[in-house]
Amino acid sequence: MRKSVIIFTFFYILGFSQSFGQCDVLISLTTNVIDGDELGILPGQTICIEGGDRDYLIIRNTHGTAENPIIISNDDFPVVIETGHYYGIKISNCSFIRLSGTGNTQVTYGIQILRVDQGAGISVTDLSTDVEIDHVEIADTDIGGIYAKTDPDCTFTATREKFTMYNFWLHDCFLHDIPDEGLYIGSSKYTGQTITCDGKDTTVLPHVIVGARIYNNLVVNTGWDGIQVSSTISDCDIHDNIIQYDSQEEYEYQMSGILIGGGSSCDCYNNQIYDGKGDGIDVLGLGNMKIYNNLIVNAGQTYKPNDPLAFKHGIYIGETVTTPNATFQVFNNTIVNPKSNGVKFFNDEVISAEFINNLITNPGRLSTEGNQAYINGNQTSINKVTNLFSPDNSSVLFLGQNPYLYDLKPNSPAVNQGTNLNHFGLTFDALNRERPFHTYFDIGAFECYDPQADVREVILDNTMQVFPNPAKDYTKVTTDLSQKEIIGINILDSQGSIVARYSNISLDSTGSFNLDVHQFPKGMYIIELITPNNKYYQTFLTQ
Repeated sequence: MRKSVIIFTFFYILGFSQSFGQCDVLISLTTNVIDGDELGILPGQTICIEGGDRDYLIIRNTHGTAENPIIISNDDFPVVIETGHYYGIKISNCSFIRLSGTGNTQVTYGIQILRVDQGAGISVTDLSTDVEIDHVEIADTDIGGIYAKTDPDCTFTATREKFTMYNFWLHDCFLHDIPDEGLYIGSSKYTGQTITCDGKDTTVLPHVIVGARIYNNLVVNTGWDGIQVSSTISDCDIHDNIIQYDSQEEYEYQMSGILIGGGSSCDCYNNQIYDGKGDGIDVLGLGNMKIYNNLIVNAGQTYKPNDPLAFKHGIYIGETVTTPNATFQVFNNTIVNPKSNGVKFFNDEVISAEFINNLITNPGRLSTEGNQAYINGNQTSINKVTNLFSPDNSSVLFLGQNPYLYDLKPNSPAVNQGTNLNHFGLTFDALNRERPFHTYFDIGAFECYDPQADVREVILDNTMQVFPNPAKDYTKVTTDLSQKEIIGINILDSQGSIVARYSNISLDSTGSFNLDVHQFPKGMYIIELITPNNKYYQTFLTQ
């Protein structure tokens, strides 16, 4: 049954209702303020914003609950905001709300903020917490795209001991042509800032964020950092974003595709960062974080290209405040053509830093620093394992085909040569495919899924013995495993396709079984023996 709704104008008219989809409240084109207290909006309700061109919008005093958040979405048509105001949308003193441009499934970005003459696209402020924003397009703002923080003021209500922002989620948004930061999440003044109250300067600590998810966003052409996340002390993930052409204003200390700023501890993975003027990823946070499966291409190449001392790196790890005994884990990143170093590690406070399975090509400092140009850092805390370094791109054998330019050919030297990192939680690659592909890890952000790559790896396993080999009618397979350990057997052809499956193989007293092969055409085949905890492989030929 459809719910009755109230149509509100700037002077809202109580009692006027009509049936309108799943909306509890419809906000008209001429309304600039949604005040949850004044409108009596309850947890679990849905507010629909009428589609069409409108001025700025403020959402304030609107509070859902964790179990029943308030949904604020576009009506059937896109909401388009162009304004001379200080923000496109301001979220003020709200909690447990979701601002979503998914009111029409045929439109990707149902909320479009296309011009803000004096400020940011979206501001999440005034003690707002537990806010989710998705499927919003933002462009042509005066400053940043999205700001999410409450700056301390003379009320002292937003200082660290008084307020914490929880659970800020931002996903599936498109930000482009932004003069400052694309996303500015949390205060960059983690160590303190000075405010003046009644003529007296006072140093205060800004609030922190606990819980952030920044993912599936497209950020193109920003003046400063593409994505900045600071003062987010725990439960933070930045992943599956695409950033292109960051740092175009060349503003010092604001030049990176992704900046994990002071006071943050965020895992950063599966991001793709192309052709920015800044570092690909800057890490200035607390530590105890993983940076993995990121693709970074041409970081800093267009920043003062004739000045080799204007350094820009694929990944830069520095220090603002580092947690005692902190660690950094930099795994399975692909870094192509960085202007200076592939990775620059400049943190003396961490207890350990691990660089494993990274693929780095053609760093600009190679001629002056030699192999240090790939991962620059001499601290004894650094551990480098199974990384692949190349002075050029051609020898790595990238696939070179859209949309997978930096995926790997099956004969790449990165295939099957990595360290297995499943115990660190790396069970997928940059395209969210299962990692490893069968047995062995690949180096870099992409796990090669060409079946021929699988053939190369499985022939290395000698758990089973096969005789006779080549075989004509049958062959005998001998293994050290017991009957109870074997739960299945597959036969694969030379391309990795399964041509036969067996689930009721019986071992004789020698741990062997006979395999009928007369039905297989002449060629090479692979036995895949499956146990509860592993897979074992061996090859055989048929005559």
